Amino acid sequence: MKRIISLFLALALFSLSGCGSNKAFPSELTCEDILKAAESAFETPEAETFYSAAEDNLDALSLSLWADGVYKECEEWSLLSDYAVFCGAGTSTFEIAVLKPKSDRDAQKLLDLIERRKETLSLGDKGAYDPDFDYKMKNSVLKTDGGFVIFLITDNNEAAIEAIEKLKQ
Repeated sequence: MKRIISLFLALALFSLSGCGSNKAFPSELTCEDILKAAESAFETPEAETFYSAAEDNLDALSLSLWADGVYKECEEWSLLSDYAVFCGAGTSTFEIAVLKPKSDRDAQKLLDLIERRKETLSLGDKGAYDPDFDYKMKNSVLKTDGGFVIFLITDNNEAAIEAIEKLKQ
Protein backbone atom coordinates (compact mmCIF):
# COMPACT_ATOMS: atom_id res chain seq x y z
CA MET A 1 0.00 0.00 0.00
CA LYS A 2 2.87 2.37 0.82
CA ARG A 3 4.32 1.72 -2.63
CA ILE A 4 1.04 2.63 -4.30
CA ILE A 5 0.74 5.84 -2.26
CA SER A 6 4.40 6.69 -2.93
CA LEU A 7 3.93 6.04 -6.63
CA PHE A 8 0.78 8.19 -6.67
CA LEU A 9 2.55 11.04 -4.89
CA ALA A 10 5.54 10.81 -7.22
CA LEU A 11 3.27 10.93 -10.27
CA ALA A 12 1.35 13.89 -8.84
CA LEU A 13 4.57 15.75 -8.08
CA PHE A 14 5.93 14.97 -11.55
CA SER A 15 2.77 16.24 -13.24
CA LEU A 16 2.76 19.43 -11.15
CA SER A 17 6.38 20.18 -11.99
CA GLY A 18 5.47 20.21 -15.69
CA CYS A 19 2.71 22.78 -15.17
CA GLY A 20 5.14 25.60 -14.46
CA SER A 21 7.07 25.06 -17.67
CA ASN A 22 4.43 26.57 -19.99
CA LYS A 23 6.03 29.48 -21.78
CA ALA A 24 4.17 32.55 -22.98
CA PHE A 25 4.84 35.34 -25.42
CA PRO A 26 6.25 38.52 -23.86
CA SER A 27 3.48 41.10 -23.38
CA GLU A 28 5.20 43.64 -25.64
CA LEU A 29 5.37 41.22 -28.60
CA THR A 30 3.64 42.45 -31.77
CA CYS A 31 2.09 40.57 -34.65
CA GLU A 32 4.93 41.81 -36.85
CA ASP A 33 7.48 40.28 -34.43
CA ILE A 34 5.78 36.89 -34.78
CA LEU A 35 5.55 37.24 -38.56
CA LYS A 36 9.25 38.13 -38.83
CA ALA A 37 10.16 35.12 -36.69
CA ALA A 38 8.17 32.83 -38.99
CA GLU A 39 9.79 34.40 -42.07
CA SER A 40 13.24 33.81 -40.61
CA ALA A 41 12.73 30.05 -40.95
CA PHE A 42 13.17 30.14 -44.74
CA GLU A 43 13.62 32.34 -47.76
CA THR A 44 10.38 34.13 -48.47
CA PRO A 45 9.13 34.93 -51.95
CA GLU A 46 8.81 38.46 -53.19
CA ALA A 47 5.99 40.16 -51.31
CA GLU A 48 2.79 40.90 -53.14
CA THR A 49 1.32 42.62 -50.14
CA PHE A 50 2.49 43.32 -46.64
CA TYR A 51 0.09 44.78 -44.13
CA SER A 52 1.10 45.76 -40.63
CA ALA A 53 -0.23 47.90 -37.82
CA ALA A 54 3.12 49.74 -37.77
CA GLU A 55 2.53 50.85 -41.37
CA ASP A 56 -1.21 51.41 -40.74
CA ASN A 57 -1.95 50.12 -44.25
CA LEU A 58 -4.98 47.92 -43.67
CA ASP A 59 -8.56 49.03 -43.43
CA ALA A 60 -11.97 47.36 -43.60
CA LEU A 61 -11.94 47.37 -47.41
CA SER A 62 -8.40 45.97 -47.71
CA LEU A 63 -9.22 43.27 -45.17
CA SER A 64 -12.28 42.31 -47.20
CA LEU A 65 -10.26 42.14 -50.43
CA TRP A 66 -7.73 39.91 -48.67
CA ALA A 67 -10.26 37.65 -46.95
CA ASP A 68 -13.17 37.57 -49.37
CA GLY A 69 -11.88 39.06 -52.62
CA VAL A 70 -14.84 41.46 -52.67
CA TYR A 71 -15.11 45.22 -52.46
CA LYS A 72 -17.03 45.67 -49.24
CA GLU A 73 -16.10 46.67 -45.73
CA CYS A 74 -15.06 43.76 -43.57
CA GLU A 75 -16.78 43.75 -40.16
CA GLU A 76 -13.85 41.94 -38.52
CA TRP A 77 -11.68 45.04 -38.99
CA SER A 78 -13.06 46.47 -35.76
CA LEU A 79 -11.92 43.35 -33.86
CA LEU A 80 -8.20 43.84 -34.57
CA SER A 81 -5.83 45.41 -32.09
CA ASP A 82 -2.74 44.43 -34.11
CA TYR A 83 -1.99 42.65 -37.38
CA ALA A 84 0.77 41.62 -39.78
CA VAL A 85 0.09 39.85 -43.08
CA PHE A 86 2.58 38.75 -45.75
CA CYS A 87 1.29 37.40 -49.07
CA GLY A 88 3.57 35.94 -51.70
CA ALA A 89 3.54 37.44 -55.18
CA GLY A 90 2.05 36.05 -58.37
CA THR A 91 1.86 32.29 -58.55
CA SER A 92 3.52 31.72 -55.18
CA THR A 93 1.28 30.06 -52.61
CA PHE A 94 2.91 31.55 -49.56
CA GLU A 95 1.27 33.43 -46.77
CA ILE A 96 1.81 34.32 -43.15
CA ALA A 97 -0.89 36.15 -41.21
CA VAL A 98 -0.79 37.06 -37.54
CA LEU A 99 -3.85 38.78 -36.12
CA LYS A 100 -4.48 39.92 -32.58
CA PRO A 101 -8.07 40.49 -31.50
CA LYS A 102 -8.93 43.29 -29.10
CA SER A 103 -10.62 40.66 -26.94
CA ASP A 104 -10.05 36.92 -26.48
CA ARG A 105 -13.73 36.27 -27.18
CA ASP A 106 -13.24 37.67 -30.70
CA ALA A 107 -10.57 35.12 -31.64
CA GLN A 108 -13.17 32.74 -33.12
CA LYS A 109 -14.44 35.46 -35.44
CA LEU A 110 -10.87 35.96 -36.70
CA LEU A 111 -10.47 32.20 -37.17
CA ASP A 112 -13.65 32.30 -39.28
CA LEU A 113 -12.15 35.21 -41.25
CA ILE A 114 -9.08 33.09 -42.04
CA GLU A 115 -11.31 30.18 -43.10
CA ARG A 116 -12.91 32.58 -45.58
CA ARG A 117 -9.41 33.55 -46.74
CA LYS A 118 -8.61 29.89 -47.37
CA GLU A 119 -11.79 29.57 -49.44
CA THR A 120 -10.92 32.71 -51.42
CA LEU A 121 -7.48 31.26 -52.19
CA SER A 122 -9.02 27.93 -53.22
CA LEU A 123 -11.33 29.68 -55.68
CA GLY A 124 -8.50 31.74 -57.19
CA ASP A 125 -6.06 30.86 -59.95
CA LYS A 126 -2.91 30.10 -57.91
CA GLY A 127 -3.81 26.40 -58.04
CA ALA A 128 -3.46 26.47 -61.81
CA TYR A 129 0.10 27.82 -61.59
CA ASP A 130 1.55 26.39 -58.40
CA PRO A 131 1.98 22.60 -58.64
CA ASP A 132 2.21 22.41 -54.83
CA PHE A 133 -0.95 24.45 -54.22
CA ASP A 134 -3.18 21.59 -53.03
CA TYR A 135 -0.47 20.21 -50.75
CA LYS A 136 0.24 23.63 -49.23
CA MET A 137 -3.45 24.38 -48.69
CA LYS A 138 -4.10 20.98 -47.16
CA ASN A 139 -1.16 21.41 -44.80
CA SER A 140 -1.78 25.05 -43.92
CA VAL A 141 -1.79 25.89 -40.22
CA LEU A 142 -4.45 27.93 -38.50
CA LYS A 143 -4.24 28.25 -34.74
CA THR A 144 -4.52 30.54 -31.78
CA ASP A 145 -1.54 30.96 -29.52
CA GLY A 146 -1.12 33.40 -26.65
CA GLY A 147 -3.92 35.68 -27.81
CA PHE A 148 -2.77 35.68 -31.45
CA VAL A 149 -4.41 34.04 -34.47
CA ILE A 150 -1.69 32.57 -36.68
CA PHE A 151 -2.16 31.38 -40.27
CA LEU A 152 0.66 29.76 -42.24
CA ILE A 153 0.87 28.57 -45.83
CA THR A 154 4.59 27.98 -46.31
CA ASP A 155 6.99 25.39 -47.60
CA ASN A 156 7.82 24.42 -44.03
CA ASN A 157 5.14 25.29 -41.48
CA GLU A 158 6.92 23.26 -38.78
CA ALA A 159 10.04 25.41 -39.09
CA ALA A 160 7.91 28.56 -38.92
CA ILE A 161 6.15 27.32 -35.77
CA GLU A 162 9.49 26.40 -34.21
CA ALA A 163 10.82 29.91 -34.91
CA ILE A 164 7.67 31.42 -33.39
CA GLU A 165 7.98 29.23 -30.28
CA LYS A 166 11.48 30.63 -29.69
CA LEU A 167 9.87 34.01 -28.98
CA LYS A 168 8.24 32.64 -25.84
CA GLN A 169 9.76 33.29 -22.42
